[in-house]
Amino acid sequence: MSKKVPSQAQFWEIQENGLRLLYIVTRWFNGKPMNIRGEKRRIATHHDLPLNELFRGTDLGYEQHSRAHERLLNNGLLQEEYVCRRKIDWGLTQRGRQAIRDVLKPSADNLRPEWADEDDEGPLFGDPNEGVTHRKGVEIAGYMLPKMAWAWSMERHGRPYGVEWYPTDSRGESCHDLHIDTNEHMTDVGVEVITDSNNKDRLVAKWKRLQNEDRTTFWVFDRRETACRLWNELDRRGISYLDGQFNNHCNWSAGAINRKVWRSSDKYRQEPAGDIIQTVTGLLEGDKDTVQDLFEEYYSRK
Repeated sequence: MSKKVPSQAQFWEIQENGLRLLYIVTRWFNGKPMNIRGEKRRIATHHDLPLNELFRGTDLGYEQHSRAHERLLNNGLLQEEYVCRRKIDWGLTQRGRQAIRDVLKPSADNLRPEWADEDDEGPLFGDPNEGVTHRKGVEIAGYMLPKMAWAWSMERHGRPYGVEWYPTDSRGESCHDLHIDTNEHMTDVGVEVITDSNNKDRLVAKWKRLQNEDRTTFWVFDRRETACRLWNELDRRGISYLDGQFNNHCNWSAGAINRKVWRSSDKYRQEPAGDIIQTVTGLLEGDKDTVQDLFEEYYSRK
């Protein structure tokens, strides 16, 4: 094994080419820009590419790394998955995230995102258990929302100020994926990215907890179906009633989901909903108006 390979890599059976490959994946995952086919791309602004395309943003060739890629897939460190309706072949598994934390720790400073504090631990920053879709949702929201006219944000020492990534409460527990300070005419915005549609107890508990915070929650779901299932479950449990449950989940647009949730909250809770709903794909393939139109319609009803 090459001397360039750290001793931790022996446990994971990762060789030098595998380390280079994981470094490239981690750079993209952490939101670092890459010049690919003459265009600056990043996880927050573009669809994710297969690994051989990501290699175009480096001075390395994918061909000599293809066998290492296959080994990482076979060893369960990477996996094929769909993100925003596009297939990737480098999704990080739980084992893969742990391997990256072990073998790329010496490179953490080079992989640090703009939003990460100096005392944040890498090489994977943010939520230690998040997958690609979740991170993509956080990155897109963190890129788009501070640019809205109603957001109070500025640059301080070269870093965005007025936006808090992965904030925690006084007990050290996560309270949102993002916190966006706003102007004095509207409440601050907490961004919550949801990709877990199976653990209904966990999702319901999170919804109830976020309702008690003095913030508007901007929910970013992996799919519209996940949003529909959450509010159907809230209705089934008698927590937040709907004027009829969501059926044929795939037929509901984000705008229609929002209007039904807002209308139902006005009718049954007799108070404005504190929720605005969109999907990761909707944000990625939309623009600032995608967000602005939702917020304008929400506040026009209050």
